[in-house]
Amino acid sequence: MPSVDSGLFALALTLAAGKPGTPENIETIARYADEMLAVGNTAEAVDWYSRIVEGGESEIGPQAALQIGVALVDDDVEASQAALRYAAEHGTGQVAEVAARDLQVMADHGIAVRTAPATLEEVVGLAALGRGRIWAAVNDLQGAIEAFDFAVGSPVADVAAEGLTFLGSALMMGGNHDASVEVLNRAIASGHRRFSAMAAVDLAMILVDRGECDRASILLSQVQDVDLAGTMAAVNLGVMLGRRLGDLDGGITALRTAAQDQVPMVAAGGLFNLATLLEENGDRAGAEQAYRAAAEWRQPVFSGKAAVNLALLLSRRMDTDGERAAYQLAAEVGDPDDQAQARRMLVLLGGLT
Repeated sequence: MPSVDSGLFALALTLAAGKPGTPENIETIARYADEMLAVGNTAEAVDWYSRIVEGGESEIGPQAALQIGVALVDDDVEASQAALRYAAEHGTGQVAEVAARDLQVMADHGIAVRTAPATLEEVVGLAALGRGRIWAAVNDLQGAIEAFDFAVGSPVADVAAEGLTFLGSALMMGGNHDASVEVLNRAIASGHRRFSAMAAVDLAMILVDRGECDRASILLSQVQDVDLAGTMAAVNLGVMLGRRLGDLDGGITALRTAAQDQVPMVAAGGLFNLATLLEENGDRAGAEQAYRAAAEWRQPVFSGKAAVNLALLLSRRMDTDGERAAYQLAAEVGDPDDQAQARRMLVLLGGLT
């Protein structure tokens, strides 16, 4: 957390508690959020901006939506576009102009741009999903769980269904399988074609761990024709097929598909798990290539581990320079455990003083 004026932080806490604030106080909160964004705390900044949008203030609300759109453009295009559309439609002057221009820039780069109006409730709900994804990507599961849980309460059905699915996934990643099963069953019961299918894949993983492979297979048979692009469910499906259900070819195919995804965390996850599966089955050259590609995505959850595993592979063929470079990358992009391991090895290799 950066050092900020204590008055700003006190006002932020006041707003968080739901206490009424003057327009001046809300503007101060916006400056606080600006500071968070400026120092790279994107998820926290989006949290505060979305609170301003939720308040419905006619002038600063669209400004906050514009900031959400800009903040999430690289992490969640859907949430970014909804926020920009809201700002373009409800803002005035420069706010509306900048939002419309940013949408046009997306279109100019070949991105299918949203044309439907965006509601306040949708912006707030999608912003929660966006910041949840950011926290999940850096392995802050508690932050992700809180954000996804907030999205579950959205009056927008699609947002609520997505929130349930990702909440269940985050709970599963955190090891709370009982709570995850309850949430994933709710997501499946929502009937949403895409998100209920994603939930089914995650639930099947838990069932396989519990030895209930027949039930897991029934769930999977119901989602084979659903597009899982852009989701970690695509990665989970590959892992489950290749490692837990003994379908090596099916697992490799699913993970190669996930590795081509445009969502960085999904692509990195697909590549990392593909690499481990290939390495386990004797394809060291393929594993090395996949580890390199996963590391290059610089996604903390997977890229650090990929770089560490790459270094271990390179050490076996006595490529000391390559090993050192891989550990240096792990020290830059990995989670705290990966960074600590990489730094220890760099000291031994003479690459860190």
